[in-house]
Amino acid sequence: MSAPLPNFEEAEIVQPGGRPVPAILEPRLKTYFIEKDGVRLRVMLATAVTDNPRGSIIFSPGRTEFIEKYFETTADLIQMGFNVLMVDPRGQGLSDRLLEDRLKSYIKDFQIYADDLAFAAEEFAPLLPRPHVAIGHSMGGTIVLQSILSGALNPDAVICSAPMLGLFDLETPLLRAVIVTLARLGLDKRNLPFQRQRSGLPIPFLGNKLTSDKDRYRLWAAFFQSTPRLRVGQPTYGWIRAALAAMAYVNRNAANLKIPGLMLGAGADPIVDPASVERFAKAAGCNYVVIPGALHELFLERDIYRDEALAQIESFLESEKI
Repeated sequence: MSAPLPNFEEAEIVQPGGRPVPAILEPRLKTYFIEKDGVRLRVMLATAVTDNPRGSIIFSPGRTEFIEKYFETTADLIQMGFNVLMVDPRGQGLSDRLLEDRLKSYIKDFQIYADDLAFAAEEFAPLLPRPHVAIGHSMGGTIVLQSILSGALNPDAVICSAPMLGLFDLETPLLRAVIVTLARLGLDKRNLPFQRQRSGLPIPFLGNKLTSDKDRYRLWAAFFQSTPRLRVGQPTYGWIRAALAAMAYVNRNAANLKIPGLMLGAGADPIVDPASVERFAKAAGCNYVVIPGALHELFLERDIYRDEALAQIESFLESEKI
């Protein structure tokens, strides 16, 4: 790893129970705090296992997520020859929280997330050789697509895992209208009712909608169980209103993407409708691949699904000569 960047404060890495960072990643990983508009954002930089990186990955996680969750995936990506930049979205991980109640999931506009990601990429630009590939999972997929379509970020390709482009729980126009109206009436910082993740603690493995891999789920859950600062509760009306607006913006502007893309759908996803991912891919001229049988978290799934997702990513990058 290169020497720490000047003027950037080094940030903590969370290790539940002293769990080690993956051996291949540990000497190549640093986390920092950068500041934008008075908000501290935690950023990870991991360097490729080669002296001549084939490019850089700019990665945006999903809602409630944090850098450490993706250590296994980051290790895969640096072994593929990429430098990797990842940002804890504001309000999540060890980035600054936005409300007095730290558990509340809130954002006024997804463009703020998109601009944060672009800002981090600019701050670390000297250590991010081209070509750049933007990768996002779920909410992070919406963020990277909005950052590209809005002109904030200018990567050479984009890859999304189960991008949040259509949510099963919000498919009825009436429910959408109610949420937007309540947010506009001043309830935007109120939590949605009837959510299972009220405390920010994971639900039991049985019945979870994220993965069929019990071991990976247990390792992921340990972060929230051991480190209250990482916890994020249910979304607020304001977050849902902003998410609906972002999904509408991204879907409406799909044809303006203009760069190579790979959209990965999870075939058994109970959260994001795979059909919405396929529709976007068709409108944007992107490749679309569905991983049959996989739940929402492709990077946290069993090897039979996760390995296929990584193989599709590598195949796409090779086809684009990246």
